This record gives sequence, C-alpha cells and structure tokens, in this order.
Amino acid sequence: MSQSETHRRLVIDTSIAIQQRYPQVKVTKDIIENPGDPVPPIFGGYRPDIIGKSSDPRIQLVIAEAKTVGDVERTHTLCQIDAFIGHLESMQSANRTFILAVNGPGCEKARNVLNFNCRHRVTENIEIELFDGLDFWRLGAPGDTLWRLS
Repeated sequence: MSQSETHRRLVIDTSIAIQQRYPQVKVTKDIIENPGDPVPPIFGGYRPDIIGKSSDPRIQLVIAEAKTVGDVERTHTLCQIDAFIGHLESMQSANRTFILAVNGPGCEKARNVLNFNCRHRVTENIEIELFDGLDFWRLGAPGDTLWRLS
C-alpha cells in the first residue's frame, strides 16, 4: 500500500499514464479509494502498486512499481522487481511489461538499478521500462541501445 503522499501521487500519475498509453488495458492499483475496491494480486510474495491486464495480444500484462528516491536502491525494492519480472517470465502469453516508476531525483538511481540487475532479462516478449513522471524509457537488451524513449 502507499506509504506517503509522494508515493500515492506517483502511483496515481503512473496509473493514469499507463491507461493513456494502453487504452485497452484495465488498470488496478494498490490504492483503496472505496471499500471493496480491487487490488493487484500478490506475485512472489509482493503486491505491485499497479497491474494492467488486456486481451490485446500486443500488450497482455503490465506490472508497475512506484518508488520514491529513498527506496529505489533498497534490498526490498530489488526483491520486488525480481519477483515481478519473474512472474512475467513464467507466463506463456505474448508481450509483458514491467515498469519502475520514480520521482525526479530517483531517475538516475533507477536507471542504474534496472540496467545492472535486469538488462539480461529483456527479451522479445518482456519489456522493462522506467517511468520518470513524464516519459516511458525502455531498457534495451544486451547488445542494443541501453535506453530509448518509448
């Protein structure tokens, strides 16, 4: 669940950006606004901040995790990222995307975390992206351009 107003705002902004980018995706976020609101399922012992599902074969599942600058490099964050990407890898469906959303000052740290810990996990069907509050940046597979604007 959201731990601060900054985190809450980042989750909301990211969910809006995902919905705008993928209009066919049904987004569920880990922010309860009304009693009984759905929340994302748990993957590998962790509940992501946002999940988006679609029947569109071009993008079938999006898992997003929002982090404030102080949380980007924590062990807990690395474990969450590993669990979420591991879940995407275990699926047999088409395209899957993991998005790490960070606020401004945390972007460079987040780029490094994803580059050094996740680049080898980028495949034809699994995308790893960074959302900086304005744009989505796609991590390239080994041998490709490191980062490019999505």
